[in-house]
Amino acid sequence: MLTRLLKNAGALNATLVVSILAGILATFFQLSILGMGYYAIATGFQTTPWLLLFLAALVGGFCRFGEQYLGHLVAFKLLSRFRNKVYDKLMVLAPAKLDNKHSSDLLKLVAQDISQIEIFYAHTLSPVVIAAVVSVIQVIVLAFVSPWLALIALIAYAVMGIWMPLHHAKRMKTPTAALSKADTLHQRLAAETVAGKFELQQYQASDPQLAKLNAATSDYWLVSRDKSSKQDRQALVMQLVLVISLAVFGIVAVSQNVSLMWVLLFPFSFSRVLALASLPGSLSGGLLAAKKFFALLDEEPTVVNPENGATLTELTNANLNQVAFAYPQRPDDQVLDSVSMTLTQGERIGIIGTSGEGKSTIVKLLMRWYDANAGQLAVNHTAVSAIDLDSLRGTMNYMSQTPQLFDGTIRENLTLRDETISDDTLWNGWLGSN
Repeated sequence: MLTRLLKNAGALNATLVVSILAGILATFFQLSILGMGYYAIATGFQTTPWLLLFLAALVGGFCRFGEQYLGHLVAFKLLSRFRNKVYDKLMVLAPAKLDNKHSSDLLKLVAQDISQIEIFYAHTLSPVVIAAVVSVIQVIVLAFVSPWLALIALIAYAVMGIWMPLHHAKRMKTPTAALSKADTLHQRLAAETVAGKFELQQYQASDPQLAKLNAATSDYWLVSRDKSSKQDRQALVMQLVLVISLAVFGIVAVSQNVSLMWVLLFPFSFSRVLALASLPGSLSGGLLAAKKFFALLDEEPTVVNPENGATLTELTNANLNQVAFAYPQRPDDQVLDSVSMTLTQGERIGIIGTSGEGKSTIVKLLMRWYDANAGQLAVNHTAVSAIDLDSLRGTMNYMSQTPQLFDGTIRENLTLRDETISDDTLWNGWLGSN
């Protein structure tokens, strides 16, 4: 998953490298300011390096700003790219693969899940690399001062920067998945409640639906509180490890007559490592969101557009010959079985049957939302599988059982705001023929 996220960054990885370098420099400029401050206090401000302090603060500030700016720049550019990929993929998968998907799940993916992926680029990758590089350099420097101090620092960095994040990530896996599941269910129910408010009132089903929504809300907050409590316990353990490390470091430094400057600098050397200890709490959600994102991108369309497919200019006839079909989601439920019929231009045909008997399915097969399991379908005496999909679907109109009406005039809904369609065409060309 992490490798795929990096591959998707492409050329922007170079910008991430610059962000990482800026973060490393910013950290050492910060430590140098503290070191020079200690030196100034130790000498009674007689030889204070004011110019160096000013330059270190100025350059360090620019480096810190560059780290944050470049990291978020990459993240926001990639979020825009990922959303475009989702829209492009939906166009390829539509309509069959979206026929039974919850619209709230797709909206959650575009609006919420993709935003969580930002955590990897802006708040994970750079901090992890910066913490690793800075910690190694700090241990090497301390080794020249005192091998024992270097060993203490190495153990502290390893515990807080490696063991605790990995341990916390394992503990957060289950509550993160549960929270995502509860959030998805809650959003589905909320969307269904809003979209079906008139039907719920009509059939006096508002109270049961609201009870389900309230139960889903309670479940969501219980899972969220469980995840937050685990993160709080992790923060307490992290603080305890930090205090113990500082105490041991200070005792060893005093026993070996090491300059107190190193005791002063040591707590600030954890600035990057501390960010890693609590990272799994937020990163786990980002990785789960990335998993959903890539799962959508990896989906294959139900039908494939034929190369050099035939082009339709008008629809004169359609024919079904011994057609059989079952939806992929319900392979054992045969919707159509040996259906044959011929449709001719100018005819008006009504197909009567109870819900689920395949009335809409016939139109979907003619428009090639799906391919039939058996039999042949042809339009203008040409197999639908040999006709270009855009051309095939452009010659037919399909009104679903739950039509979408857009906010606007009737004309705008009929023409989908295509200004090239005149009023005469609407009244005489289409409405006049019905």
